[in-house]
Amino acid sequence: MRITAKKVQAPKVENVTEVVQISEATMEQRRARLIEVMKQEGFSSVIVYADKEHGGNFEYLTGFIPRFEEGLQIFNIDGSSTLILGNENFNKVGYSRTKSAGIKCSLFSLPNQPINDLSEMQAIMQKATIDTSGKVGIVGWKVLPGMTKDYDMPAFIVRAIQTVVPEEKLFNGTYLYIDPSFGARIVNNANEMAHYEYGASLASDSVLNAMNALEVGMTEQEAGNYLQANGFYPNVVTISTFGDRFIGANLYPTARKLAEGDKVALTISYRGGLSSRNSYAVKDREQLELADSGYFEEVVLPYYRAYHFWLTNMKLGVVGGDFYRDFKAHYPQETYGWELNPGHLTANEEWMSSPLYEGSMATIQSGMIFQVDFIPIQKGHNGVSAESTVAIADEALRTSIAKEYPALWARIVERRAYMKNELGIDLAEELLPLAGTLAYYRPFLLDKETALVVDNG
Repeated sequence: MRITAKKVQAPKVENVTEVVQISEATMEQRRARLIEVMKQEGFSSVIVYADKEHGGNFEYLTGFIPRFEEGLQIFNIDGSSTLILGNENFNKVGYSRTKSAGIKCSLFSLPNQPINDLSEMQAIMQKATIDTSGKVGIVGWKVLPGMTKDYDMPAFIVRAIQTVVPEEKLFNGTYLYIDPSFGARIVNNANEMAHYEYGASLASDSVLNAMNALEVGMTEQEAGNYLQANGFYPNVVTISTFGDRFIGANLYPTARKLAEGDKVALTISYRGGLSSRNSYAVKDREQLELADSGYFEEVVLPYYRAYHFWLTNMKLGVVGGDFYRDFKAHYPQETYGWELNPGHLTANEEWMSSPLYEGSMATIQSGMIFQVDFIPIQKGHNGVSAESTVAIADEALRTSIAKEYPALWARIVERRAYMKNELGIDLAEELLPLAGTLAYYRPFLLDKETALVVDNG
């Protein structure tokens, strides 16, 4: 197997327009799934925290995040739900996808609005219905090793909860949602796949549009305009950078103009998937060598071989720790400097959790949506990235997608054919590309016709 750069037909901009909403049947499945996990783990109630950046677990059953405020959902084993929301989001209670009682909490509102003192939080907890017959879970957004009696939730909320829930009943419950072995949110049905594919495809189109528009003299802001699409809210900071990044701690696009030989970093993410590309504004291998000597041979080619390894070794039933071990042996950390997981699950948030870590016993399951995401850091060289989104689906799920969402299935079939015919990558049946640019990488960004391909001859 050899990796080469050659002229290929570029993937098309897909322009998916239909935003598939989560159905009532799926919402019922979500409630049942969470209740099943709660019973399995001995929980009778969960108290779920949300803010704009950390709203995925809250949104799972409510359908929304509290935008610029904070919020709580109390969900009991009998399916009853209470939403605690601030001044400007309390009117969303009636829109919740899970029927819920509502309690207004001024403490969740913006600074200097009409706000009560801290006693309000305790009074609200005394008023709310919390089932304490079993364990009560405090649900934030991350799981830390040994974090069973510590909580990633503001202390004033935890203190109020502790006045109504006995300490011996209180546990961190975030893992109920995102544990990569059995968390309620880690797998998706056909409806959820269709819902999330919109964002994955939109991110893919956006990066492809930005790459197609790249030309010497354009500004980072102009490139950034191609990344922000359809008024959708990005779930990470958009990256549109030419040259060195983070000058003056700046994260955002500026009026800096693209020059030949510049580093280029382009990233956009929407709910469902992130796409990124990182390379150089050059026309050919010779210019690339002048910009970063050895970059193509030492960085780009090994990265793409590892990318191909990922796509051809990710399979149903694989144990996450085994995949991590094999990937590490193929693409050694000591040589290529990657430090994080070689991929992770994605959903409403760009990074939900990952079954791919050392010693993981989590298995790859049908319904998982992955970011192909590993980040080499090699001294003296620029980074490289072709991050994209792929789903895992058994025959039953593939049949459901094809039957219920034929337009989505047609895109998946077309993407798989493109990867095989143009890029030389033949995916296993259970891998479903959710983005038209999966594995598409231009090593010379001013050459719009050349990409890396796998030569299996």
